[in-house]
Parts: sequence; structure tokens; C-alpha cells
Amino acid sequence: MNAWKILPLELALAGTVLAGPLQTAHIAADARWVLHLDVEALLDTSVGQALAREALDPKFAEAAVKLKRELDFDFDWRRIRSLTLYGAEYGGPERLRGVMLIDTDMDLAAGFEAALQKQAALGRAEDGDLQRLEDGPQPLYCIKEDLYVALQPDAPVVVGKARRTALKARSVLVGGAPNLNTAPGFAAFATANRDNFLLVAAEGFSDATPVPPKARVLKMAEGLRCTLGEAAGEVRASLALNAKSAETAQQMQQVVQGMLALMSLSQVENADLQKLIRGLRVGVNDRQLVLDLSLPAAEVAAKIIAEERRKSSLKQSAP
Repeated sequence: MNAWKILPLELALAGTVLAGPLQTAHIAADARWVLHLDVEALLDTSVGQALAREALDPKFAEAAVKLKRELDFDFDWRRIRSLTLYGAEYGGPERLRGVMLIDTDMDLAAGFEAALQKQAALGRAEDGDLQRLEDGPQPLYCIKEDLYVALQPDAPVVVGKARRTALKARSVLVGGAPNLNTAPGFAAFATANRDNFLLVAAEGFSDATPVPPKARVLKMAEGLRCTLGEAAGEVRASLALNAKSAETAQQMQQVVQGMLALMSLSQVENADLQKLIRGLRVGVNDRQLVLDLSLPAAEVAAKIIAEERRKSSLKQSAP
């Protein structure tokens, strides 16, 4: 794979792996969905440490060598503090989905300029994979003619599949364009406590996207918030679904409880699933359906380690 295709992919996957909680001032006012991963908070957890040691460090070591060799770029996924994705529309892969904000102390500007000089030395200044579209303290670059990267001092890096979306996101960060704080309803919903390292929030998806029959409860919701974190030796996941009315929320609770009962009866031999179902709490708070799950962090970390080592063993034994 071309190294320029690896760089944005590795930056994104490293977070799947804006420090701290989501900064709503960094998000455009018309955002309808947001995903925020606090990598620093993740690495402070036992689960995150196991994931980093067993999966992410080995995965990105090879990519780092390739990026250094081909682009002279020093890539270290642990220098990514957080990753945020957001967008104002839904749709399939053929439609623009949003932008990515990367908070990192890696010097991307210096790396890009070094790559431009290398392209020029090879006689590809005009038709190389990387092009600088705008100069100055807020440079804009294009990679492979379909990925735009905007850099700005003291602000997250912006990555977008379209120039207009990248520039719009940059204007929110440094140009004073309206941000999510001007949309208090969604901004208040898109919050998480300090123990959470993952936040997903969305609204208006039930009418904008096709919902599988087995997930019909989502069709009854106007918005959702999902958080994941670790505290007091437990991994805690929470899903909140906003309904149109308290009555609808009660109906959603009945649907979920029925699905859980069916799963429990049909998967009696699945010990892991049975444990998940027993640990799940389903409740209603006015117009909101809330599902909470807590699991021992040590058990989750052990599962991650066992699975990663199983995959590594299979890979080594493959012909």
C-alpha cells in the first residue's frame, strides 16, 4: 500500500484504538453525530494498556517503519492524544460522511514539507501524491487527490474527504464559525464523565438511515448517546436512547427486555453471552431508555490478551 494512504489510515486507527472530554467548541453547529475517543484516558486504564501492548504496538510498528522509509515521517501512535469524528449528514459510503479531528504533538507540518521536498527531488513536484494547496500559518494539503489535511497552530489537525468540509471544520477551530455550543440540545447530550474514554452521540438517524429489523428499537429513538470507560476496577458501558415520549420509552424497554429474554433462551450454552445479559441493567427515565453494563476490568483485559495472542498464533502458523 502507498505510504500516503497509510498515514491517514494509521492516524485514524490509532485512535480506534482534543485530549480529555469532547470539546464542543471544536464541533460545527450543524453536527448530527459525533464520535470522540480520548486516547490518553484509554491508556490510563488496564483494558487500554492491554490493548496497546498486545494489539496496537505490534500493529503500528510495521507501519511506522514504512512511513519512515518512504516519507521520512516519524509516526508514533502514542503521541495521538485524541480522535474526533463528526458530521452533519448520514448515508452510505458514496456520500460525504464528515471530518476527523486529530489532537497530536507529532509535527505533521514538518513531515509534509520534507515529503514535498523529496517529491521535488524525484521530479514529481507537480504530479506527486502530496500537494500543498494553501500556504501560510494554516496550510492546506491534498493527498492522492481525494483527502484534504488542514493544519493550524494550537488546534487539532483536520482531515476530510472534501475540500469544503475540511475548510468548514477549520473555520470552526480558528475562524469563529458557529460551533456546537450554539446548539445546546445536542451539545448537552454529547457529554461524558471523566472516566469515559469513548463517546458516541447522534440525533436524527432514525429517519435518515435504514435500520435493520433486529434493531427496530433504534427506529423508535430520536437520539442516542453511548459511553465506554473504566473506573473502580470495572469496565462500564452505557447506552441512552431518547424517545419521543415517556410512553414510547416504555415500549422501547419492553422491546429490549423481550430481545434479551429471547437471546438468553436461545443461547443457553454461550456462557459469555449469558454473563453479559445478567450484567445488563435496563431502565427508563422519563423519555429516555438507559442500558448499563459493568464487567470486571481484569476479565475484559484477559479476554483481549487471549484473543490477540490467539490471532498472533494463527498468523504465525499460517503457510
